[in-house]
Amino acid sequence: MEWLNRQIKQGVIYSGWKNIVLAVVLVVALYFTNELYNILNHGPNLIFMKSYLDNFIPVVPPFVIPYVSLNYFIYASLVALLIFRIRMFKSVAFSMIVVWFVSYAFYFFAQSFIVRPNLTGDDFLTKMIISVYASDHPYNDFPSLHTSLSTLMAFHWIRIDKRIGIPVAIWTALIVASTVLIKQHYIADVVIGIALSFAVSRIFLKYVAKESI
Repeated sequence: MEWLNRQIKQGVIYSGWKNIVLAVVLVVALYFTNELYNILNHGPNLIFMKSYLDNFIPVVPPFVIPYVSLNYFIYASLVALLIFRIRMFKSVAFSMIVVWFVSYAFYFFAQSFIVRPNLTGDDFLTKMIISVYASDHPYNDFPSLHTSLSTLMAFHWIRIDKRIGIPVAIWTALIVASTVLIKQHYIADVVIGIALSFAVSRIFLKYVAKESI
């Protein structure tokens, strides 16, 4: 119980009214920034990022599970950080918003497109991939938000506690791999997504969370 109290005292409840107000503003900002994704998710595309190596990457149906876990992973992390680590919550929230808007600039000015395979399997996992395809247009690919959002979250958890951060990083690696293994992204989308998350996280960890990567 004493350990739990120490953790909660680093969260939003004990952080003062200014941080509480800021947290509410950030939660609202996160919601509406996320909603912009669907507005931009259409053609025509101006860039096509498929590389020679992408031709050799197969569809691996089990990877649809980490792929669809992203929202749950993000929501659970945000709630935990809000309750137990307000400075990290603010760093994550600002990082996510910046990553979104940098990505949205690409989607608006240099929209990308991915050619997805025609899957016909009747197994549960293949049907899950088909459902992902049906719910998400084949645009908004470069850079990969699945990659950047999950990676920046892993960077923050590692700074908090490696006992949590390492399992989170492993799951993040599965999410990142899933983007190409269910043919939702190309390698270039992933590489730039990782670079973007690292650059943005480094800034906010240093100046908001008072940490460094």
